[in-house]
Amino acid sequence: MNTEVEVLVIGSGFGGSVAAKRIAEAGRDVLMLERGPWRDTVPNRSMGIKDLVSLPQGAKAFTHGIRSFSSHLFKRDMVLNKKGFIEAYFGDGISIVCSSNVGGGSHVYAGFLDKPLAPNYWDNHHPEISQAGMERYYNEILEALDARALTPQDQVPNRIEEANYNGLLTCLGNPPVAMLIPKRPGFPSKVVDRNGIERWECDMKNNSFLGSPSGAKTTLDFSFIRPAMQQGLIVRDMCEALSIRRLAQQGHGEMRYEVRYRDHRSGKEESVQAEHVILAAGGLGTVRLLLKSRDVEKGLAGMPRLGLEFGGNGDFFGVWKENSKSDLSKGMPIASPFRLKDSKNKRVIVLRASIQGLDDVPAPSFIKRWLRKQSVIIAFGGDNNNGTMEIKRGRLKIKYKSKDNDIYGEIDDELKNIQTITQTKVYAPRNPVTVHPIGGACLGTSNADGVVGANGEVFDNPGLYVADASALPMSPGGAPSLTIAAWSANVADRLIAELENRGAPSEDRRTVLKAT
Repeated sequence: MNTEVEVLVIGSGFGGSVAAKRIAEAGRDVLMLERGPWRDTVPNRSMGIKDLVSLPQGAKAFTHGIRSFSSHLFKRDMVLNKKGFIEAYFGDGISIVCSSNVGGGSHVYAGFLDKPLAPNYWDNHHPEISQAGMERYYNEILEALDARALTPQDQVPNRIEEANYNGLLTCLGNPPVAMLIPKRPGFPSKVVDRNGIERWECDMKNNSFLGSPSGAKTTLDFSFIRPAMQQGLIVRDMCEALSIRRLAQQGHGEMRYEVRYRDHRSGKEESVQAEHVILAAGGLGTVRLLLKSRDVEKGLAGMPRLGLEFGGNGDFFGVWKENSKSDLSKGMPIASPFRLKDSKNKRVIVLRASIQGLDDVPAPSFIKRWLRKQSVIIAFGGDNNNGTMEIKRGRLKIKYKSKDNDIYGEIDDELKNIQTITQTKVYAPRNPVTVHPIGGACLGTSNADGVVGANGEVFDNPGLYVADASALPMSPGGAPSLTIAAWSANVADRLIAELENRGAPSEDRRTVLKAT
């Protein structure tokens, strides 16, 4: 199947969905490729989406939890289930976890929408980009997701202000949360939003990293992608981009790139040609695709800084054996950020994550009772983005040394003190695990210090853009979802301005795209 399209978006997470929605609303011709499926949730069922695939809930955690394992040490990727939820990549010094769904990482995130820890995060990276200029995008995204801070009146169980070991843990504030909070605490009800989409208010027990079947967590499939589809966006799920090839340079309105992809339903390889390609396959997927396209397929050239300045946002994950008297599985997926009282580690942010969705897990009741008393402890604070990504003997290799990132020394000290003072225990892998891979195709002023410019366009490949975490110039420190969305909105608006100077897209091309 050969298709021509004005704008092709690869990936549907915070980078892809935000860009696609804005460009579709501007009346442009947009196609989205997403390697994962639509998930079976209350909102998606209410929208009439077909071929829904289960979230990894209950027994489905064993069949739909893992999509694939990958590493430079493997001869090939170990794909367990093409409709699976999680990809795990094992790098040299760091492991990465990312998701595979229509809506991307929004099914995995806890709904927290932090701004970067540094108040001047966007300053001094490019003369056309500033914190003041980006601020409006942060506000727009928060409004679009109906995010708000929790209050005591919400009566959320296990708030850090209460489950704090008698004041030993200090809450650092309440960031906005993209979660449908019950109007009557303790009595969640079904609602229909202004777009006619059904959702349930948060039940405080099953809206975690394994997805939100009720739709209480505001995911991007129904909040951004569906509205974009109503404006003309075409979505091809279960379609994984394999390579990008730059075509002979043409004039405006002509196709500049060919993207080869695999349709996982049919098993066939297809291709699509586009004038503009927006990469938003995530901090792992985007750089991997660019490296493969340049170094293996020889379809792209240039980009001397590609694969540099990779980071994991300083992420740390561990099992926190609290043996609490309370049922810690109840509440929000993640409680508010905290540190020890009088902590000296002022860059470190610590979070308690609930182990949720236990009701339907096929496990002995005594194991589930024990799990309800424990939690997952998360910490971050931003690393130095000094890792590298490269293709070596045909395989992606990521090298990262946590000892070269001083944030991990501060995290280790903070967690050691937490364990001592609270008389609890934390168990964690030797190498850090991140769900926030960042960098590798960073913002810069030229290809001497970056891969993309202020509009997200790759310096060496006009018409090719990066709209996800790969382009972020440094680790935000806090959860990066909101910052990725803001960057994507900037990329989309600059592209829209360029396209509007040329007039409306071809109706013939729109007709062909819809027909295929």
